[in-house]
Amino acid sequence: MPTVLIVDDEQFFLDSVVRGLSAALPGTAFLQASHGEQALEQIARQPVDVMVTDLNMPVMDGFQLLTQLVQREITPAIIVMTAFGTADIERELRNLGAIDYIEKPIDLPTLTNSIRRALEQRAGGYLRGINLAGFLQLLVIEQKSCRLVIRQGAQSGELYFEQGNLAHAVLNDLQGEAAAHAIVTWTNPEIALHPPAKNAPRTIRAPLDQLLLDAHHMLDERQRESREAPDSTVEDLFLEETPSAPSVPAKPPPAKEIRDMGNIKESLMAIMDIEGCIGAALADWKSGMCLGTIGGTPAFNLEMAATSNTEVVRAKMRAVANLNLKETIEDIFVTLDTQYHLIWFIKNAPNLFFYVAIRKGPGSLALARYKLSQIESELTL
Repeated sequence: MPTVLIVDDEQFFLDSVVRGLSAALPGTAFLQASHGEQALEQIARQPVDVMVTDLNMPVMDGFQLLTQLVQREITPAIIVMTAFGTADIERELRNLGAIDYIEKPIDLPTLTNSIRRALEQRAGGYLRGINLAGFLQLLVIEQKSCRLVIRQGAQSGELYFEQGNLAHAVLNDLQGEAAAHAIVTWTNPEIALHPPAKNAPRTIRAPLDQLLLDAHHMLDERQRESREAPDSTVEDLFLEETPSAPSVPAKPPPAKEIRDMGNIKESLMAIMDIEGCIGAALADWKSGMCLGTIGGTPAFNLEMAATSNTEVVRAKMRAVANLNLKETIEDIFVTLDTQYHLIWFIKNAPNLFFYVAIRKGPGSLALARYKLSQIESELTL
């Protein structure tokens, strides 16, 4: 039987939510905890599949609870209850990794759907552990002030947050954005949460979402350049950089036509790993043909969607030509009530594009664009 743990310091709220969820999700066991320490005790007695937690609690708050889960390598799907879940955050929220969120006061059907989604993903083999980027985004949402000590292997760095803004970072001899770029790409960190530091300098001005994207883009470029040096580590790739050294974008390979379509299926399967992805397709806007699809629903035909959007692409291409714009289109983005639809052009085959549908709630456009650029680079040419 799948097990869900609800963590909140208001007992009346706990009792009413568990009653409602038990009726809506029969066959699911629900546990309760009033704060982080009780939650860890519950998990020690019985592993849970999903944990729904408040952040502001006595004894041990939600942030400390999440850091403990990271250090103990406990990986339930996480749903955070927050008073800051506004429409603006829903539109602008970036790489939350494993962490979903729901706004207080709680809407029971919305929470039910979020838990059901998490249970389905775990039943399908998609285990979602907490990642560092997701934890940092929670600090931004909750406007938290704190000092994080983050370790990975022999490396140890510090991140300083002031009212939800990443203000300073330190890693060995690096400070500011150079240090932050290295730390935020760590994949198996140990996180310790401390009170905010007094008089910490302000060396970082970029918003966290932009810093995350820049860091992963830079890491991807350095990994590509260092493939001939297999002994290099992630830390080596960043520590070679000095704060004054500019990042030089990798030159794209020369344009050429697709001649081997053998890994289209692999590319589409990789797109489905993007958080919140409903389905994806590869299409040729010049011929109107759909070259491959994955996902979708009985009510959402991916092949029809992809071929229909070849007309959208043609119309946009005509508009660019009529305006005499000497630029290329990188992507086309459409926002629906509950979904994002993204048309992503293949740079090395300008007549091809990926068509991707993503759920608004768990989906992250910034992360989706980053992953699409990676997948595109691996498409056989």
